Amino acid sequence: MKSGSTAKHVDGMSSDDEMTELEATAFRNQRDTIESDARLVFSDVVDEFCSVRGVASRFESWRNTDAVAYQEAYVSLCLPKVLGPLVRLKMLLWNPLQDGCLEFERAKWYDTLILYGLKEGETEDGLKQDPDLQLVPIIIEKVLLPKLTQLVEAVWDPLSTSQTLRLVGLLNRLMQEYPTMLPSSRALEQLVTAIIAKMKSAVENDMFIPIYSKQVLGGSGGIFFQRQFGMAVKLLRNLLAWQGVVADRVLRDVALGSLLNRYLLAALRTCEPVDAAEKCSMIVSTFPCWWFQSQQQGDCVCLPQLQMFTAQLKTIAQCLDVSTPAGREAMEQLAKILQTLQAQ
Repeated sequence: MKSGSTAKHVDGMSSDDEMTELEATAFRNQRDTIESDARLVFSDVVDEFCSVRGVASRFESWRNTDAVAYQEAYVSLCLPKVLGPLVRLKMLLWNPLQDGCLEFERAKWYDTLILYGLKEGETEDGLKQDPDLQLVPIIIEKVLLPKLTQLVEAVWDPLSTSQTLRLVGLLNRLMQEYPTMLPSSRALEQLVTAIIAKMKSAVENDMFIPIYSKQVLGGSGGIFFQRQFGMAVKLLRNLLAWQGVVADRVLRDVALGSLLNRYLLAALRTCEPVDAAEKCSMIVSTFPCWWFQSQQQGDCVCLPQLQMFTAQLKTIAQCLDVSTPAGREAMEQLAKILQTLQAQ
């Protein structure tokens, strides 16, 4: 039921916090040091043997002059292992979680490898017989996916919407452009496992919504409560952005079974009915529309992980004072939600 951003600002759901100037300076200094050290790796190697283009051109020349010997030497199997370390060095500072990061398809090594062995006038049938057809997909699997796994484990913050959307977009693009390689990829399996582990860690370790009495919520304690609740909804939205990448069963268990049912529902029970109804609308706005498409076609079975949420919606509706304008508006909100969930 995603319908864009909420018009009303909610503390805790704002854009990601930026680094302080001190942190940014330290980061730039470390980056410059790493970049400087990386230039020394092949400082004692001649140029034609320390660049992707130089090494690839040597093998391409062999392929063009003696294709039979090239295939008998199983160069196609060895080439990714030869070029992998060179590509890995080029991608040392690549971080697609950062704003403005260069897409790997625009890197010089990618241009070199995507055109490797390509002849003028090459036909589609000829390309299908190309022994090096899988060169780029293998490099992506052996170099880029492990790099992404490391970034997920060490850098990715599931509470960061910008980082999450960049990472989801990149993986969706990889799965669309390399469909034959990725489904059976062990590296992809390890990456998804790391993503799921980071999700669970965020729910277990980063979520805390204080349970206050309704009297305390009206004071200074309510500010902290509202912020923490907003952060939890933000995390829920970020987790559900992984639809299509992470298996639905796993995603629903983490996002709904753990985050929604364990934290958000407990917080809703302490809120005034009108405020609780508004918060329910925030929660439902994060749900993917297609979850409810089959229900709209006649199947009225609610998702198992949403049954507790549905029961809480009905409880809130019973507590609303419909004699007030705010109560009537909240009741209309809940009625629409229950109708969507097919749980009336």
